[in-house]
Amino acid sequence: MILVTGATGNVGSEIARQLIAQKTPFRIYVRDAAKAGEMIGPDGYEVALGDFDEADAFEKALVGIDAVYMVTNQSDAFKTALARMAGEIKKAGIDRVVMLSAECDPDSSVFFVRRTGELEEIVKAADLPWTFLRPDWFMQNFAGFVAMGMVAFPAGPGKTSFVDVRDVAEIAIKALSEKGHTHRIYRLTGPDPMTFESAANRISAALGRDVPFVGITPDDLRNALIEQGAETWYADMNAEMTFAVREGFTFNPSNDIEFLLGRKPRSIETYVADHADQMSAA
Repeated sequence: MILVTGATGNVGSEIARQLIAQKTPFRIYVRDAAKAGEMIGPDGYEVALGDFDEADAFEKALVGIDAVYMVTNQSDAFKTALARMAGEIKKAGIDRVVMLSAECDPDSSVFFVRRTGELEEIVKAADLPWTFLRPDWFMQNFAGFVAMGMVAFPAGPGKTSFVDVRDVAEIAIKALSEKGHTHRIYRLTGPDPMTFESAANRISAALGRDVPFVGITPDDLRNALIEQGAETWYADMNAEMTFAVREGFTFNPSNDIEFLLGRKPRSIETYVADHADQMSAA
């Protein structure tokens, strides 16, 4: 049986929906069962309630589990909890651990890049049968921009190979269900790199209505996140991460999705077409 943490998040909820469609047995580990039910439906899975800092709850959630999907965040609290959870996973004799990660370097001066690298190092040090998924920016993040009526983001020539969460979830399930993925790192991207402005233009064309790009400063982004209720460290991290766009870094596509799934990754036009009804209602 598979344990899915973060089942109310972007990737975790999509993993859950796909597992339900496949009728694959799984258990979710969440703080709020009602919220999870609203996102993934009420049936087709087991529920274990708990937070990452609750050792007993997490240990109980691992009973009868063969594979774990581990969501991550870059907080100090999660870093501390991950070290403990990795030990519990090791003790439970789990066969496969698939962790959501990102491009990282534990020696980087950029907080997100450094912290993500530190999280990978914790899992490696625990001698777990890990697989790291390193997706690029999710296409699904544009849904909030469309609802707002504009893509408001710091401007720059940097290009991102935006990836559909559905592709990431398919890879996660494959690595959770099959042998042969232990100690593999998969960089998951869409089919082509583009600036945020180009993404806004392509979304506009696919929707048939204008969703303009509006360049803002990193401080504007930071302040907007705080106004929306984000913690200061999280807002600071997201503002800092925009350096890649502003300084012209281009994240070219990888072929990992095509290699693993035998097809091209979904394009941004496919993403918009498949979600046009929801976006048109925004």
